[in-house]
Parts: sequence; structure tokens; C-alpha cells
Amino acid sequence: MKFILVGIILIGTAYIGYGLSHYYRKRKRFFEDIILFCDKLSVDISFSKEFLSSIISNNLQSFSNEFSQVLKVYLDYLKNNETSLSSENLFKKTSLIKNDEKETITLFLKSLGRLDASNQVAEINNFKTKFSSFKDSAEEENKKFGSLSLKLMILLGLLVVIILI
Repeated sequence: MKFILVGIILIGTAYIGYGLSHYYRKRKRFFEDIILFCDKLSVDISFSKEFLSSIISNNLQSFSNEFSQVLKVYLDYLKNNETSLSSENLFKKTSLIKNDEKETITLFLKSLGRLDASNQVAEINNFKTKFSSFKDSAEEENKKFGSLSLKLMILLGLLVVIILI
């Protein structure tokens, strides 16, 4: 009976630690995807001159699930010709992003399609540098807390097991 309890405690704490480390990896991947999206946008706007909605819908499958959800909400905004795009609607299906990052991404998406092609590419590149700084901080958090959370939760599980025995 004790062995089953010990196993459940260790597996449970390891699972919690894995979930925490997975959060930081997904956050890092989100910002990698938005930088890749900026690159695709600037190339497609410069050379193919397609509509924004077709560019987004053609590339939707190449991104992570979290970023794809944001782009789907944005596509709905574009197709329905709504007047305002809020960060609450845009990020209602993801909790990976901090409030200041949400506002920057919302501002970026609001600015798409408002300028001529050359100025739009310059604007995308400006936002890309902001997103690169967000990605760098997400990478630092992943390095600091990603593997650390898994290790600490396993150690916590071992501590609880030792106390119970």
C-alpha cells in the first residue's frame, strides 16, 4: 500500500513539474511563431501582394496551436469587418501571454493592412524587433524555470515521500 502511495505522489508531482515546464516551452514557441509570421507577412506583402486574409489562412497550419487560435480570431475579425479588435477577444483561448505583450500583439494586428506595401513591411519589421525581445525573455524564462520546475517538483515529491515514510 505504501509503495502505491509513494508511486502516486512521485508521478503526481512529476506531472505537475512537467506541466509547468511545458508552459514555458509553449510560451517560447508562441513568440517563435509570431516572428515567423512576421517574416512570412513581409515576404508575401513584398512579392506576391496577396490579400491579408489569404496570407493568414494559407499559413495557418504551420504555427503552434496557441498562435493559430489567435490568428483564427483575427481572421474572423477580418472577415466580419468588425470595428474593434480587443486583446480580450484575441487571447481568450490562451493564457501564455502577459498583458503588455497582449497589447503589443493586438496593436500589431490592428496595424496590418492600414499602410502601403513598403511602409507596411517597415512596420512589420519594427514589431518584429519587439517580438524578438519578447522571445528572448521567454527563452530566458524557459532556461531558468523550465527544467527547474520539473526538478523541484520531483524533489518535492521525494521530500513528501520521505516525510510519509
